[in-house]
Amino acid sequence: AGRSGWISGNAYCLLANHVRQSQLGWAFPPETGFVLFEDRQTVRSPDAAVVLRNRLAELPDSFVPMAPDLAVEVLSPSDRMADALAKVAMYLQAGTPLVWLVNPATRTVVVFRSEMDPVTMAGSDTLDGGEVLPEFSVPVAEIFA
Repeated sequence: AGRSGWISGNAYCLLANHVRQSQLGWAFPPETGFVLFEDRQTVRSPDAAVVLRNRLAELPDSFVPMAPDLAVEVLSPSDRMADALAKVAMYLQAGTPLVWLVNPATRTVVVFRSEMDPVTMAGSDTLDGGEVLPEFSVPVAEIFA
């Protein structure tokens, strides 16, 4: 969908600008495949993702051979919440420490961290990169602006 695609791109741009300036790692746009589990052929493509440089020194020509440090999933109108939550659970199980579930319909971002309850953020709340990107922050509204 147009709106969810644009929001995915916006989230990617915000992250890409930050990791490029901070030289902390790599930001990946939609369609990038990640192999979440070494022993399974599970490839997932988040709507935006970050892998820190200390885990990935060089970019591979094939799928990224690990789970991302930050995965962003943007709900499109056709997505079922149960499916989206299953994706989030899979990232967390694979070791992704931070997952953002972006909902264009409600203009909210639900932040998932391993071992912690999800937090729903909206409007002027500040979305931050947590331990993954400690210096990254953006008002939630900017993701949708």
